[in-house]
Order: sequence, then C-alpha cells, then structure tokens
Amino acid sequence: MGAMTSPSQKASLYVGDLHPDISATELREAFARIVPVASVRLCRDKLSGKSLQYAYLNFFSPSDASKALACLNYTSLNGKPMRIMYMQRNPITRKSGVGNLFVKNLHYSIGSARLQSIFCRFGTVLSCKVAEEGGRNKGFGFVQFEAEESAKAALDALNETTIEGKNICISKFLKKSDRKPAKEGSKYNLYVKNFGEDVTEDLLREKFSEHGEVYNAVIMKNSEGKSRGFGFVSFYSPESAKKAEKSLNGALLGSKNLFVGKAQKKDERQLLLKLKHDQMLSHKNENMKASNLYVKNLDLSIDDSKLREHFSVFGEVVSAKVMCFDNGASKGFGFVSFSTPEEANKALGVLHGSIFKGRYLYVAIAQRKEDRQKILQHHFAQILQRDSQFSHRFPNYFPSNTISQSKPGQPYEPRPYMIDGQAYPYLPMDHKGLLHFPPAYGTYLLPQQQKVYNNNKVYKRTGAPTGSTSSKGSAAPSKSSMRFVDYLYPFGQI
Repeated sequence: MGAMTSPSQKASLYVGDLHPDISATELREAFARIVPVASVRLCRDKLSGKSLQYAYLNFFSPSDASKALACLNYTSLNGKPMRIMYMQRNPITRKSGVGNLFVKNLHYSIGSARLQSIFCRFGTVLSCKVAEEGGRNKGFGFVQFEAEESAKAALDALNETTIEGKNICISKFLKKSDRKPAKEGSKYNLYVKNFGEDVTEDLLREKFSEHGEVYNAVIMKNSEGKSRGFGFVSFYSPESAKKAEKSLNGALLGSKNLFVGKAQKKDERQLLLKLKHDQMLSHKNENMKASNLYVKNLDLSIDDSKLREHFSVFGEVVSAKVMCFDNGASKGFGFVSFSTPEEANKALGVLHGSIFKGRYLYVAIAQRKEDRQKILQHHFAQILQRDSQFSHRFPNYFPSNTISQSKPGQPYEPRPYMIDGQAYPYLPMDHKGLLHFPPAYGTYLLPQQQKVYNNNKVYKRTGAPTGSTSSKGSAAPSKSSMRFVDYLYPFGQI
C-alpha cells in the first residue's frame, strides 16, 4: 500500500469564510492574479440557490496551489478574510478531530492569521479559525494540525500562557456529541453586565475576589478596544460563585448597579428568552381578549365615532369599529377595545341591556370565531345527550324547537318552548302522537292560542267558532289530550 499523499502535493484548495455575495467569476479573478486556475466550484444551496460561503479551486499543478495558499490565505475579498487550506477528499480525517485544538480566552485583537502565526512553529497547520459574530472576535478559535504529535506539543507548550495580556486556555477539541454534560454545580462562571467604561478587569477581579478565589475576569470589548459593558468572572469553586452572585447582584460598582447571574450557553439563553417572550405575548393576548367587547343591535345610524363616544365614559377606548357591508351600510354590530380589562368589564356591566338610540344593546366579551364554534359545539353536544336520555322515557319524543342560522352548515340555535311564561326543552307525546299536559305544567298554549282562550273564543280544528250550529264541533279541544298538529295549527291552517 502506497504512502499517503502529502497535502503539499495536492493541486486543489478549499476556500472558506467567503462573502455571501461573491460569485465564482470574482473568485477565479482573485486567484488568477497569482497563478492560473483550472476550475472553480462555488457551493450553493440546492433549494434557495444562495452561496454556502465556501468553494473548491483546482490548479494545474501542486506548486500553483501552494503558491496561492501562501499568498492569499487570510487576505480580504469583499471585506472578509478568506480561510484557505488544502482540500481533504477523505472526510474521515476532517471529522475525526485528529490534531484539532480548541483555544479560548483570546484577546479581541487576535485574528485567524495571528493565531496561525502563534501555532505554526509546532508543525504544519492545516486550518486555523477564530470565531466571529458581526465582525467581532468571540474570544475563541480552532487550530488543526496535520499530525497529532504537533497538536500535543502546542497544547503542552501554550496552555495557560499569557498572550496579549490574557491567559489562553487550550484543550483537545471534542465534537458536540462526544462532550459530557456538565454536572450540577460544576459551572463556576458568572455573567456580569451594566457597568461603565471606567471599570477595568483588575477592578472587576478585585471586587469579586472578596467572595472567593477568582480564576479569571474578562470584560468584552468592541473593535476599538472599548468596554461593551459586560463580561465574565470565573471562580475556582461553585460555592464562591453562588456567594458572589447573591451578594453582588444589584450592588453598586462605579455609578451603576450590577447585574450578576449564572453564565449560560447561547442556545440556553435563546431558549430562556424565547420562553419569556412567549409568556409575555400570551399575557398580552389574554389582556387584549378581556379588553375587547362585542356590541350588537346597534341602530343603523351609529358609526365609529358615535360608538367610541358612547363607550369612552368608562375608560380609554383604543379602537371602536362598526362593521359595514360593501356599500357602507351598517351591519348592526361592532367592536370596542379598551386599554385595560377593568375598563371593559365596567362598560359591560353598565351598558349591556341599556337603551342606545332606541335599541337595547347586547354587550359581551368578544370571542374569536374558533373559540365561539368550540363553545357552540360543546353546547349542542350537551343538548343531543339530553335529548337521547329523554327519548328512552318518551317513545315519540319531540326534541327542542330549533331555528337554523342564515348560513348553511352552521350549528342551530336552540329555542325552548315557552308555556305559561316558563321555558320547556321538549314536548311529551304518547305513542298516538297526543300531547299530555301534567297539571304542574299548566296549559300548553302558543301565544295566539292563549289570546284566543282569554277572549273565550274556542275554535274547532277546522277553524269554525264554537258558536257554530254543528253540535259535533261545538266543544273546544281537550287540554289533556290533543293531537300535535292541532297544537301547532289551532286554526286548521294546515
């Protein structure tokens, strides 16, 4: 089996950290100024077509590739420094983490090129990258050596050394899937914010050292070297960290009150912020629901301004809207939104059932269409269950009187039978279809029937008055036993 091909003998390069607007033509022109380029492949997303910000370049000889790497690595193209390395066709080497180091606590001024110049004396560096966000150094990076021995030598020599006034920490790089979850109480880092530009790292360390031995104190700075008003303090023991958090959170440092809390990873912080945002949004929506009133039976002359004026005596009206047809005519209902639920409840209690422009207002808390349909479905499910229970007791049970809505497919609005001023949900019948009137129920009469009986004008089924010469039809229908059709149509109009 032949020896592994050395990177220096390859004629293909990987170019990463490209500007998203760079095209393959621009990339070819940038490299063609140094050496001839055989081909360029700029990788793009299959669905959106957007650049993935990396590319592969093929050269005519390994020497051309080596020259391009030496001359253009970390040079800027469209304002972003390119990160160039030999292309590794075998992904196992790249994904195995062999020779890969993780470096943290870097000074903000150290970029990828500077980091490579620090580590290159220990062996051939395949790739070197300092993490950035919005063009700012995030304080950590990665260095990948060609050989594992070189990585070990750099780790032993540079770990815990001071570079640009900061002690850098170096460790073996581990994939996220291989990292062990942190144990409870093993995190000693605190996040500190809300301090002025005059606060230095030494002052921060001195302040927190009162509560335990401080391992490190870092203030995050911008590209100009000025404090961004927040930083991190690391303790050797979790007890000291908890003590400092409890004592210094809200304490005065300089001219401002500090905020001190447990340092969190970015994904943990984003999840916490998302939950907090969802809670605030949910609370806001609940307040909006409770503050919005539905008003119907409005006079057709009522417009938005009149509706707002009528309700404004109960509080601040955020909006008032009368719903109208396409031609501008009022539909007779609208919505009024108050600034607080308390104002809405006050208006509801006073104005519901009141007279406005000669009409009795109906005022209620507004509901979404979906919520209203769920309530109606639950309501009619109970009615059906009740009707099914009565059908066992009465074989020819006649269910509650119902009147359908104007639109097909919508649920029915139940209307009970009004008998002597009382509401009854059903009419009991026997197997012959005759209505029975228990004494406790009183007389089962429709309004027009009640009026006729009150005037002592009892009609037969055919509609002839009792004063007719026919003796068979002179008697009024019995109240204790009556055909259902006679009950519905007392005047014989069938």
